[in-house]
Amino acid sequence: MKQSSAAGGRSHLLVLMTLAFPAIVEQLLLTLVRYVDTAMVGSLGANATAAVSITSSPTWLIASIMAAVGVGYSVQVAHSIGAQDYDTTAKVVRQTLLAVLVIGLSLCGICLLIAPFLPGWMGAEEAIMADSILYLQIYVLSLPFQTASYAFSAILRCMGDTRTPLVLNTTANFLNVVFNFLFIFPTRQVTLGAAVLTLPGLGLGVAGAALGTTLSTAITGIGMALITMFGKQNLYIITRKDDFRPDKTIIKRALELGIPNALEHATVSAGQVFITRINASLGTTALAAAHVAITAEGLSYMPADGISYAATALVGQSYGAGEYKNAKKYGALSGWAGFFCSTFMGLLLFIFATPLSAIFSSDAGVISLSADMLRIVAVCEPLFGVSIVLSGALRGLGDTRVPMFISLAGMWLIRCTTAPLFVYVLGTGLAGSWYAMVLDLCFRGLFCALRFQRYSSRIVARQQAENALQS
Repeated sequence: MKQSSAAGGRSHLLVLMTLAFPAIVEQLLLTLVRYVDTAMVGSLGANATAAVSITSSPTWLIASIMAAVGVGYSVQVAHSIGAQDYDTTAKVVRQTLLAVLVIGLSLCGICLLIAPFLPGWMGAEEAIMADSILYLQIYVLSLPFQTASYAFSAILRCMGDTRTPLVLNTTANFLNVVFNFLFIFPTRQVTLGAAVLTLPGLGLGVAGAALGTTLSTAITGIGMALITMFGKQNLYIITRKDDFRPDKTIIKRALELGIPNALEHATVSAGQVFITRINASLGTTALAAAHVAITAEGLSYMPADGISYAATALVGQSYGAGEYKNAKKYGALSGWAGFFCSTFMGLLLFIFATPLSAIFSSDAGVISLSADMLRIVAVCEPLFGVSIVLSGALRGLGDTRVPMFISLAGMWLIRCTTAPLFVYVLGTGLAGSWYAMVLDLCFRGLFCALRFQRYSSRIVARQQAENALQS
């Protein structure tokens, strides 16, 4: 996917969207499947939705570590491919497998130990405690496979392959829906016209949703790893056994890139844990409504996620090739694409807030409250999309520290300070958490745009100065 610096604006945009389109489709399909997943749990009642919701913030915190593995190694892949250094690419992929095994298994073991206590720490009510613990204990078994999926899907995208993650993630999440039908609900009869069909089921409820997630995630993680390791024959990733020994240089660079990204996601996730505690204090209905609204909101920023993957790959490859003007061009185009896509999706979110909420819950109070939250957050989606995409572009440039500080400031200096003020002092109820979210996400979008503009311009200016000295 390496592009000449002579490429025109139209070809830059064409290359960006060609790479981004499969990733956008993937994210939209995954969101729709998660909608079905949440709706199945929601059909069991508000308590079931709250049982899953109470553990969602901690699982996002865990996901930040897994995502950091992908960032730490995939950016190195993008840079080495841009420089046409395929030996280094193969070495990085092999080191990724070692990191996946060590980190994935460690996370699983640690989380199994704390699972019985976590819902209580999060303020879960007694009515949902047992389901929350059981859901979490089953869910954490998927963490080694999730780590593989995060890492190898990121690497494939930075290689310029966004189709393989699309196929594997969509297939696995379709299977998740099938597993949910089999595991969540009991054996039941369904009437179709004159025919009466018996659908088998285990009737495991919330635990069935966790089991379906674990099995489908295992398929994704194993598939991503096998295709990355064996499916890229021109890279000769599998050579000698001693090539799988830890490489200090690659691991050090992965830590330099990955730790700020992990801290970025961790600060956001820790803030979400804080906000979840506030929401939980408002009662089960508010907690369930917040979970439904967050799930529904996912539709609005999925296109931005897809564009961000393309931005990381193209900016990273251009940077690795020393074509800094191309890197800046791809980043700027991706930022505008994220803005316009997120504006459109935010408009849809506002208009269809009630129907979207009704997909995930049969409780009238949950639906009404969730729809109100969606209309509040819809106004900040354009800038949220900018922050997502340009964070990806900055990762392509090797800059993961400043996005971390931006997220830290947005979450803790803005959202976590204003949410209690809105909720408890001004008495806005659940809406206060979402007013605080709007302020946070707008801040992130504006400052990510400012950072990319300044940082990319500095790199281009440095290259021009070096060229002038050489001439």
